[in-house]
Amino acid sequence: MKSNLKKYLVSGVLLGAAALTLAGCGSEAKNESASDSSDNTEVTLWVTTDSKKFYTNILKDFEKDNPDINVKVVETEDAKAQENVKKDPSSAADVFALPHDQLGQLVDSGVIQEIPEKYADEIKADQSETALAGATYKDKVYAFPYGIESQVLYYNKKLLNADQVNNYETITKEATFGGNLKAVDAYKFGSLFMSVGDKLFGDNGEDVNGTDWNNPAGVSVLQWIADQKDNPGFVNVGDDYISQFENEKIASFESGPWDKEKAIEAVGEDNLGIAVYPKITIGGNEVQQKAFLGVKLYAVNQAPADGDAKKIAADYKVAAYLSNQTTQEAQFKDKSRNIIPSNTTIQQADYVMNDELAKAVVTMSGPEYSVVMPKIPEMANFWTSSAAVLSDTYNGKIKPDQYQAKLDTLVKDISGEK
Repeated sequence: MKSNLKKYLVSGVLLGAAALTLAGCGSEAKNESASDSSDNTEVTLWVTTDSKKFYTNILKDFEKDNPDINVKVVETEDAKAQENVKKDPSSAADVFALPHDQLGQLVDSGVIQEIPEKYADEIKADQSETALAGATYKDKVYAFPYGIESQVLYYNKKLLNADQVNNYETITKEATFGGNLKAVDAYKFGSLFMSVGDKLFGDNGEDVNGTDWNNPAGVSVLQWIADQKDNPGFVNVGDDYISQFENEKIASFESGPWDKEKAIEAVGEDNLGIAVYPKITIGGNEVQQKAFLGVKLYAVNQAPADGDAKKIAADYKVAAYLSNQTTQEAQFKDKSRNIIPSNTTIQQADYVMNDELAKAVVTMSGPEYSVVMPKIPEMANFWTSSAAVLSDTYNGKIKPDQYQAKLDTLVKDISGEK
């Protein structure tokens, strides 16, 4: 089919050229204009929902500097990027936004390829180490980072002060902390295992058999989860955590940048405090609680180009522009985007460091406070399996004498071992 399609296209081009020749000199200027327009390369860009206006504006300068490239901006749900692109890569976008944990699935399925060395070198020079890690798979760079995302601690300054929020035990002694342990979200609590030094898929998150949670440290995490049921300073909350924050039933909770505006509405801007994760005592040892770090990426899908080198080059130009320093500065300052930059120069700018949320996220992005979320396909096993064990532990369905056996099974389930 593809071969026949090419034949039809070639025939069409030849017929079109003949028609133009027969049209004569009188329409020469018109034909030149049409030819110029047809020489332009169109790049379809998929961006996250509610961001089309920003990208349309930011790409005006790009199109001025690259008059032969036209970018068509389409809004999609970037959380479903790999699902939408893999359905039919040839009819999907040329460049698309995605969360970095989907990278492994897209690479392994052949949808995206290693980026040209020139761009990889720029990323290594300009982006943070953690952002680079999010764009790298099996030691090769496959995508362009344009932002980072981590949870932080939100707290009510009327109920807690900046010193008290440095330690979880102090928070729950002096006030309250809200979290959902009845129905655990593994994104929020799975990282407790990394806080005690355990690994998820090995040192770099790519070793299928590298999860070691079934050790004494892992057992102590389950015991900590169970102990929260008798901790008067821990309040189990569900989707009502913002309203509970507003009525002061909870004085603090952990969430991402997406909840900042809701938190301000709940307690007022003057009363809202934002901090990095606190230290926490698990198994008798005080450790730094860690979060999962997410990296926002742009990737190039070469399938629609069907081997057209000019179009592929244009695609990479667009992706590189969307992740460069100028664009990251603009997206941070734009209130409709407000994405925390991954570019190291922008991260250290005064306007970032003077922003309480941005400063906290940038600090959280360091290895002391976070772990770059693994991106191998087996992560799909992790979410439901670990959430079930943590929830059942809190709810009393798993007893202390069962912790070791449950963790043994969990490690097998995470690796996909039958």
